[in-house]
Amino acid sequence: YRRRNGTPNMLISSHLSRSLPNKVALAMRRQQLAIATMGESRTSRIQTIPFSTSPARDTALVGFIGLGNMGFPMCMNLLTKQQDGGPLVSIMVLDTNPDSAASLAAESNGRAEVAGTVQEIGAASCDVVFTMLPSCEIVQSVYNDLLQGADKPSNDRSTLFVDCSTVAPSISRMVHNEVIKKGHSAMDAPVSGGVKGATDGTLTFMAGSDTVSLEKAMPYLNRMARAVIHCGGSGTGSATKLCNNLALAAQMAGICEAMNLGEALGVDPIVLADVMNASTAKCWSCEVNNPHPEVAKVRGMTAAAKNYEGGFASKLMLKDIGLAMEAAQDEGIAVPTGASTKELYQMIDKRGLGAKDFGVLLQFLRGE
Repeated sequence: YRRRNGTPNMLISSHLSRSLPNKVALAMRRQQLAIATMGESRTSRIQTIPFSTSPARDTALVGFIGLGNMGFPMCMNLLTKQQDGGPLVSIMVLDTNPDSAASLAAESNGRAEVAGTVQEIGAASCDVVFTMLPSCEIVQSVYNDLLQGADKPSNDRSTLFVDCSTVAPSISRMVHNEVIKKGHSAMDAPVSGGVKGATDGTLTFMAGSDTVSLEKAMPYLNRMARAVIHCGGSGTGSATKLCNNLALAAQMAGICEAMNLGEALGVDPIVLADVMNASTAKCWSCEVNNPHPEVAKVRGMTAAAKNYEGGFASKLMLKDIGLAMEAAQDEGIAVPTGASTKELYQMIDKRGLGAKDFGVLLQFLRGE
């Protein structure tokens, strides 16, 4: 999973070796965690799916694995933003960084507790399990452990597994097939909106699933989302996210080059950003996550104002571009701009800036 500071952590097998609790203990834990949460309602601007009319527990048990820069605030919104008509929520959390998991539990007012292992969450008969992980390999490892712990449902209380990681569509389809074999359901639902969107509960979810799974997920997704877009069947959410990030990388590269050139020509970077945001160059990389530190400080942005800390790590952008390039190669699609941006982020990574927000490209172009 990913630490809150963006550092990736590989799954440690010894961390998963604790014995699983029995069903009685899990039932008692569910009752202890059944505390109501109230908050603001948030409705998708793109697609509204009615809440399921199937029988529901008094309190929904949710698993959340991966409490990094994105996962931590997403999980907090699940706890604190009670959707009108949606279930009350208690959460079992897990991350390879124990401090992150303990911090979330401490901030939850008793509504979350730290699980001991991935298998424990798999065995807990959760209504929904969310995963937010940094790589294809870790997603495969975690779902292998989740499904080892998950029994086939004996009634209609199956678990919906929602993977919000950015991975290859083939990985999403593989996970989907393995989950289905166990009698549960799965959805790939990567997100866009960055750390700010995760914190504000204004993410865009790109959902790849059947409509029944989407309907079941909506009461939970709406607590974290501004928009939920049904992209199609299994794997289409992941495919859509790769296309989005391929374009985002090129977008950021263009903004960094323009900001660097404008300042060299004597244009105040704040003025330049304001003009671009009122003109045809307006985009997320300029308006929301501008890479220029002066603009970020004046306009209340985050990463660039904090030495590019706490945003979307450059090495993760490099990973996403690489996945998109592999998919393009498999389909025989030319992506020359993607190839150029990949080379830039490879150089950034070799420079030791991989943990910095991907707007650090501006600093790299300046030779700093």
